[in-house]
Amino acid sequence: MKSFLRTFLLFVVTIIPLGACGDLPRPFQGAGREGDPSLLELRDTETVRVEGGEDLPEGASQHLARAMARALRSRDIPAYSDSPQGGDYILRPNVTANLIDAGASVDITWVLMRPDGLAIDTTKATGELGPDQWFAPVPTGPEEGDLAVPKELVEKVRDLGGIDQDPQEETYDALVAQSADKIAFMITGDRTALRAAPVMKVALIDFAGAPGDGNTALARSAGALLQSKGIEIDNTDIGDHSVILSATTQVTPIDKSKSRTPVDRVLIEWVIMDVDGTELGQMKQNNVVPHGSLDERWGTIASLAAQAAVESLEGVLGQIANRKQWQLRARKKTASAR
Repeated sequence: MKSFLRTFLLFVVTIIPLGACGDLPRPFQGAGREGDPSLLELRDTETVRVEGGEDLPEGASQHLARAMARALRSRDIPAYSDSPQGGDYILRPNVTANLIDAGASVDITWVLMRPDGLAIDTTKATGELGPDQWFAPVPTGPEEGDLAVPKELVEKVRDLGGIDQDPQEETYDALVAQSADKIAFMITGDRTALRAAPVMKVALIDFAGAPGDGNTALARSAGALLQSKGIEIDNTDIGDHSVILSATTQVTPIDKSKSRTPVDRVLIEWVIMDVDGTELGQMKQNNVVPHGSLDERWGTIASLAAQAAVESLEGVLGQIANRKQWQLRARKKTASAR
């Protein structure tokens, strides 16, 4: 038993991709962290180079890139679009456009990348451009030189100078506004950019298969550990901002000829799902215990198993919250066990 308690932290990890764009990180491989830090540990003081869209006329492409750069600067993120060089992060729009009577409808997927071209995350936006915006001339004036000009100051200077904002800019600014909020969060992690993002709730449902009090003990331990990290547990009010965590346990005797003493193999499969049943990720724990030791009370073994799982599950929950634009924790809650 003591040997098992020392080694139960070993587990095998598998993860189902959370999106369809690029090579996504494998969250369960970074135990106790929100994803693979080599992919998601973004620096909030670096510059963003915004590229133009290839499936737009040249003028519209430059207006779109400038609008996104302006929007990011107004959110305190240094950004520019007038140079093909540099940038600690690259933001590229993949645009699908359809010409309509009123101009063009556009579907834009903004891809945030590292300089080596590895995609970090994406966000989408849709809108329409009138003929004047679709066929807008290439901007002739220089892009704002100060990468951190606050939006309020820009507007004040315009007002004092009696300068009206270019209608082209207004149209494109509206087109990128929501995406800029989400990109600002991807880079800084500041949830205020998302304007009161909802808090994720985790429902512990369908803990099954364990002998004795294993199902109840595992659910109780996992819930307590997640709550200690500031993650909300709610098994009753399951709604649009909930995910479901379940665990299925199998305890099977091992052939006596393969072991000097009778032992049981314990396999626990943890699964995170959307409320509609879509599987978001899974993790398996596999170990052995003395034969029959889990037939009645799990005790410390349930706590150790849940602790090993939660250290990794926290990472994938953070990934899910990020992708769904939720808060992993309420802002006033602190993680006592991070």
